[in-house]
Amino acid sequence: MAQIVHFGKYYLPDSGGIESVTACLAKGAVAAGHAVTVVCFEKTLAPQEEVLDGVSVVRAPIEKLVASQPLGLKYFRACLSGAWGADIVHLHAPNMLGAFCALFIGKKPRLLVHWHSDVINKGFLGKILRPLESALLRRADCIVATSQVYADASETLRPYKDKIAVVPIGVPDAKHAGADAELSSSIEKQIRGRKIILAVGRLVPYKGFNVLIDAAKHLSDDSVAVIVGGGPLQQQLQQAIELADVKDCVVLTGRLSDAALHALFERATLYCLPSTYRAEAFGVVLLEAMTYGLPIVATDIPGSGVPWVNQHGISGLNVPVGDPVALAGACNQILSSAELRGMLSEGARKRFFAEFTEEVSVKRMMHAYDQMLTEVVLEF
Repeated sequence: MAQIVHFGKYYLPDSGGIESVTACLAKGAVAAGHAVTVVCFEKTLAPQEEVLDGVSVVRAPIEKLVASQPLGLKYFRACLSGAWGADIVHLHAPNMLGAFCALFIGKKPRLLVHWHSDVINKGFLGKILRPLESALLRRADCIVATSQVYADASETLRPYKDKIAVVPIGVPDAKHAGADAELSSSIEKQIRGRKIILAVGRLVPYKGFNVLIDAAKHLSDDSVAVIVGGGPLQQQLQQAIELADVKDCVVLTGRLSDAALHALFERATLYCLPSTYRAEAFGVVLLEAMTYGLPIVATDIPGSGVPWVNQHGISGLNVPVGDPVALAGACNQILSSAELRGMLSEGARKRFFAEFTEEVSVKRMMHAYDQMLTEVVLEF
């Protein structure tokens, strides 16, 4: 049995792509017989310690927030305390303070850096982070990338290719896991029985929802684009819908409950991911769409794992970045052909079970852990 400590930003019940990955791997390691602790931030002022599904969770208060990076001295202390006696420290990056902490854990714990994404479009902050990233990656015993495509394209990771292991993300099979739910009457009224093109994510620039809004005027009349999520661009996107005069064929729902989102996935005809640059490193939501057997229309983002996750002609179609006409054309192609829709739906489910289940992801990560621990034995 190994002592494994995760350095993360947040943890369940806080939701997000990295949070779901951390939870999957932490619970998987517990099931494999390891002792697991997660150090994370708590959005209230009070520190907390609890055990969730066998995982010890240590939450430190946020003392300051800088460019989405939480900071706090108690987090730093909790990380060092957790690393004391640990066999493996599993750092989820990007996480500036977690990376800084990892440089002070000493030589005993093996350090696994889980590289979820490069730091992109952060301006001056990104520049000052580069020396910290270099020091972190030099110290790392193993660097986990979520796809080979992303690892190969990352200028930051390229000098450390001999340390890289590829472990694609895995998610639960959500299709049969959700509770029965109905959509609100207001959403039902806006959908009016039309085919649903579903898109889910934070309303931030790199998600490309503005491209989907521009594409709406080219979509077939029997379809409606439904965008789920909250974020800083909500008002701006609503204004874009009105200016483009597509209020009748684009629904901006805001955040929804898990049950309501499950109901939308069940009702959707296809899933659309219109993201525009490599901040979309993998597209965890694509895996969720696959579990429902939804054909996918995604963007062919250079250097991102997205077009690898959504294999063109197998689980869906990939189109050029930022091209609303091409995006609409791919959606219409799937909507108009029951044969194509059925083929891609079956391909999506098969690809999910082959590559992206929680079990497959956990097995691959446990193999990475075993290799790190074996190397420790060999050194002595």
